[in-house]
Amino acid sequence: MDAPQFIARQRLLAGLEESDSRRRIGRADRIEWLALHEISTSAVIGRIEAMQLLREAREVFVDGHYVATLLVAVGFIEHTVVEELQLLGHVNGSPTFSQAILIAAEKKVFPSDWLARAKKLNLRRNPFVHIKDAKHQHALGVRIRMEDRHPTAILESDAKDVIDLMYNFFVATLRETRVP
Repeated sequence: MDAPQFIARQRLLAGLEESDSRRRIGRADRIEWLALHEISTSAVIGRIEAMQLLREAREVFVDGHYVATLLVAVGFIEHTVVEELQLLGHVNGSPTFSQAILIAAEKKVFPSDWLARAKKLNLRRNPFVHIKDAKHQHALGVRIRMEDRHPTAILESDAKDVIDLMYNFFVATLRETRVP
């Protein structure tokens, strides 16, 4: 590494150290909040995609990336609901998340309040993954005006709600397996 690259690297590392220091208290607060919602297991076996979503939802929440938390945690909930419907023989293939919520409600697979929250959070997720009109009821700009709150406060609230719900679905679908 030549001298200009070395100097640039040192400046980058100093900037990251300063950023880490400023963000540390918020991360600690979010880790403490998560500790109230997570469960401790010795081992979990599941579909690799769902397990990765579970892990990354936690990580992006701790780092304060609330939109990413909403996207990833809703993805985990969708995987969980659809997989449970498949395991119970209620569906073949993969219905859309909206369809899966309706089927799960009809078959009483999960508590109705969980499914209502999942539907609400999915609708709040949608403007981030599907282009919506600026005046769409679930668009963040509309929510800011309607709720009269800062966007970060709205997104943090959504992130906490979806993390809590994600762990509810996770715990509800844990099954004990015995290794021969």
